[in-house]
Amino acid sequence: MKRVKGSILVDFVKTIRADKTGVYERYLTPEDKAIVTGKILPSAWYPYETFKNCFNAIFEVLAKKNLDQARQWGKFYGEAIMSGIYKGLLRQDEPLEYIKKSQVHIKNFYDFGKIEVISEKPNQVLIKAMDFDPSFPPLYYIMLGWWERTVELCGAKNIQSEFVRKSWEGAEDTAFRIKWEL
Repeated sequence: MKRVKGSILVDFVKTIRADKTGVYERYLTPEDKAIVTGKILPSAWYPYETFKNCFNAIFEVLAKKNLDQARQWGKFYGEAIMSGIYKGLLRQDEPLEYIKKSQVHIKNFYDFGKIEVISEKPNQVLIKAMDFDPSFPPLYYIMLGWWERTVELCGAKNIQSEFVRKSWEGAEDTAFRIKWEL
């Protein structure tokens, strides 16, 4: 069973709990509901399917399926999490080093998937995300937003990014290209 850390689930759970209309109920399984009503520990592991269902509920209701909104959430979460308990991983003027290390850091949040970072130029990388969930594009948009914001926190400016390949369109992996200036 694929799992995610509570640190990336907790904000989705807070949003669902704050809603008193019941709009999210139809997106959640009985197992999801039991998790959502319980205590979410940032360091504990939770089922990926619960994360996906919570994320999808908020994505469909609040973002109205807007993938750019998921990307903005990635930027928000990237800053919130990486400037908190993981702030020691961010080094000023070293976005390339952060991205290279993110291959390992991703394992702090997901117990599945693999990231490969290919340095194409001193200020340009290709990031390949493999073995995640090709049926859930918002996950990749949140990842891209995360990397955009965290390289910015490392001092990068004029960040440009693009999807090179998309697994949900049949590619073997999802690949992002990110360029920046220092």
